[in-house]
Amino acid sequence: MEFLYQFLQKHEYGLPLHPPLTHMPTGLVVGALIFLLVALILKRREFLSTAYHCIVLALIFLIPAAFMGFTDWWHFYAGVWTFPIKMKIVLTGALFIFLTAAVVIEIKNIGGPMSKFIIYFFCLVAVVGVGHFGGQMVFPQNSAASSSKFQDGEKLYTAHCGGCHPNGGNVIISALPVIGAPQLKNLNTFIKFNRNPLRPDGSKGVMLAFPKEKISDKDMEQIYEYITKGLKEK
Repeated sequence: MEFLYQFLQKHEYGLPLHPPLTHMPTGLVVGALIFLLVALILKRREFLSTAYHCIVLALIFLIPAAFMGFTDWWHFYAGVWTFPIKMKIVLTGALFIFLTAAVVIEIKNIGGPMSKFIIYFFCLVAVVGVGHFGGQMVFPQNSAASSSKFQDGEKLYTAHCGGCHPNGGNVIISALPVIGAPQLKNLNTFIKFNRNPLRPDGSKGVMLAFPKEKISDKDMEQIYEYITKGLKEK
């Protein structure tokens, strides 16, 4: 799928593809629970069918959303196992199981409306959990606003670095935070390392490389200024 990201990058689109797709299963799960509640409260059985159709569509749309989440993970995070990633995978798996169970109990006519409500509610809980940990990847916790002169650098840092290095730390190897790293010796050293992130022994590390097509030298400079100066203001 790397060719797709390269194609989009050439057309000035460098954002993840997963987030827009998540709106479909999320909205459909919420809609299913709402229609089910309406059916129970107003005793309108036709809304039960609408709720079921929402569940079926949510299950269908979950597949491409999860697939693009996987490709985004490899492209933007180099397949690094951060805690939010682990939780998103677990909760997505749970959501798939709950949605499948909801479809099966409808097809086999198992249980009544309250059984459906319970399984639909668990679907909603899983969706909220996935969204929560997805938000943590984009907007790391404890991130205070920096001064206006570093805001552009902060936005770039959050988009490209914040998932693995929230607030200048390192969720992969906590003993090697960004703050105080030798790669911050000067701008040229910083850019060189990010273009080709090698370990001190010259071997390839887990960090994702950032070519000019993805982050320009100007953007890299803004990130550098934010790390070396902006983060100190927080």
